[in-house]
Amino acid sequence: MPSSSSSDWSDWIRREEDPARVSEKPEALDDLVVLDLSHAHYGALLASTYLAELGAEVVKVEPPEGDPARSWGPPDVALRGEGLAFAAEARNRYHITLNLTSRAGRSLLRGLAARADVLVEGFRPGYLDSLGLGYRQLARLNPRLIWVACSAYGQFGPQAANQPAEYDLTDQALSGLLHISGDPEAAPTRLGSWITSYAQAAWAAMAVLAALHWRRRSGRGQMIDVSGAEAVMRYLEYSVLLYHTAKQVRGRTGLYERAVFPYTFVRVKDGFGFIAGYTDQNFGAICRIMGRPELARDPRFDSTLQRTRPENEVLLRDEIEKWSVNYTADEILDKVLADRGPGVVVFGPLNSPTRTLGEAHWWERGCFRRIADPLYGEMLVSMPVWRMTRTPPRLKWPCRPRGYHNGHVYGARLGVGPGRLDELRNQGVL
Repeated sequence: MPSSSSSDWSDWIRREEDPARVSEKPEALDDLVVLDLSHAHYGALLASTYLAELGAEVVKVEPPEGDPARSWGPPDVALRGEGLAFAAEARNRYHITLNLTSRAGRSLLRGLAARADVLVEGFRPGYLDSLGLGYRQLARLNPRLIWVACSAYGQFGPQAANQPAEYDLTDQALSGLLHISGDPEAAPTRLGSWITSYAQAAWAAMAVLAALHWRRRSGRGQMIDVSGAEAVMRYLEYSVLLYHTAKQVRGRTGLYERAVFPYTFVRVKDGFGFIAGYTDQNFGAICRIMGRPELARDPRFDSTLQRTRPENEVLLRDEIEKWSVNYTADEILDKVLADRGPGVVVFGPLNSPTRTLGEAHWWERGCFRRIADPLYGEMLVSMPVWRMTRTPPRLKWPCRPRGYHNGHVYGARLGVGPGRLDELRNQGVL
């Protein structure tokens, strides 16, 4: 017999993950120092963000004129001069300026790197090495240093020397992802967000954690090479194996899915909704909820093989839409939740961003937060995605102006006083 009820579990996990209690708990990476050299590279910037949300002390290094990424976002909307893309993600950092092309600037960076655990960069392969600031040189100063290099093609290979500028769409196109995204009769459809940057950052942060684990045993750091295109190649599902086994090239299928069906969007009374129930039992549940049990016995739809034939997918989606257009998304969800027969149906509305923001569920889980920042005023921000009972991530402060923390970082890390800081600013080093 179970020792506790589902309500007991709900009460316990809600209490343990309570977003209001995050600040009471320790941070998992609070002993980690990270140098963020993500110059004009959103994937590298985000990799540092994920580490910062988990408690790492991240120092954002940018030239005196500022990182070009500070201007990224809609050109007609900014937050006190900062581009919205930068303002959204350059959080929990200490922002310093440093001219790496100057002798004094390179010397200061070496001093910082000698005391750091991780360095994340997004320059063209070999650029920092040419300045004497590459992994090979800095690892001699600090053998425990973990170096993360983010680029489109990676650090080696026939195309490594021809790196394009960091554009999410470039990585999407190189990966093959766009070949399977969108309607087959239309042009390729880019994913609406900068998905490759976020994917590259997630893989990079995961690799850092693995490298830290190995460093505990070996005492040695290492270099991590993460390609933005390769990051989303891992999102191609079975496409590579499909070509290997059957010499078939998976193309754009739009609302249809050749592996399972129904697994699609359908029109509803108030927009669109997603519906899935592709095993025989689950498809039977869809038919039962629709009041059309005979469809489950129709020879065009009575097995996965039949349901996934391209011509039958079109017919089946039409049958489901004949029913779904008569109900709102909420009404269909109520029907799905009320069904007590065998099988499981997945259904959900296609939310607009405003509807997502309006759902109490996500606010209770702490997905979004309104903050009153002394520099930028009121901000609505997305919060870290992890929920952790012992060492939860957190937002401590949003982005800051370039050079905002020069005095703090150079003073605490390298013992540089106010007078020397003024000299370095006058010399164009900071």
